[in-house]
Amino acid sequence: MAKYKKHVEWGVRLQHYNLKEGDDLHPRAVLRGTLDVHDLALILEENSQGIYRAADTELIVNQLMSVARDALVDGYALNTPMGRLTPVVRGMWNFNRINPAARAQNQASLSYALSTELKKAFEDPLFHVENSLQRGPFIFDIRDMESGTHNERLTPGGYVFLKGRLLLMNGDSPLRGVELLDAETEEVIHHFPAAELGSMNTRSRLFFRLPKDLPDGTYRLAVSSQCCTKPTPLKEPVRWVDHKVLRVGEEPAEEEDAVR
Repeated sequence: MAKYKKHVEWGVRLQHYNLKEGDDLHPRAVLRGTLDVHDLALILEENSQGIYRAADTELIVNQLMSVARDALVDGYALNTPMGRLTPVVRGMWNFNRINPAARAQNQASLSYALSTELKKAFEDPLFHVENSLQRGPFIFDIRDMESGTHNERLTPGGYVFLKGRLLLMNGDSPLRGVELLDAETEEVIHHFPAAELGSMNTRSRLFFRLPKDLPDGTYRLAVSSQCCTKPTPLKEPVRWVDHKVLRVGEEPAEEEDAVR
């Protein structure tokens, strides 16, 4: 089985924690959305280039979940790639089982423990503070159309599809557009002006093509726009530098592999 390489890299919003004295801030994960079985089946069909048909996958998964639910109700623990589910009884025991109030003190529930694979993926997480009142653009997802990957790779000469908010290139500032940055130094490698971003540009989408001679390495994207929540664009563009690291080419061989 291929080694799982993804690690947690989430946006968080900070809220004041009022349960004790002081001015402590409590981080809450910013969800990118909610996926159900249908959504996952569609993603699998796309990633497999149609080998696994979404309708068949959804049918099988729903049947499997029905079997799993029955097993949990019957008192079995389940080991899954996502983790272990174990039946537990909540509350303190009261021997007066004739009394409904006594029986109500105990609830059937489940405990959950991360699988070994997920524990590794959740180690050393990287969190980025996102301001909910932020003006200007923000990128949720970067899809490399050639490889079909999300937030991972870029293909020289290929097309890139961005999803986010306030991405519309209205206004007239020459600074509007997308910048390809060196991931480490944030030096601008290439600027895609607003005029080159195509007719698919909306408040939530951007579409552009990468240079064919883009060297191997790691990159980030930055977006500058005058878009805001009002019909009238901002006087000056706001620049967002995305934190996701995108790779062109293969990763360098590790030292052990190099020695061999």
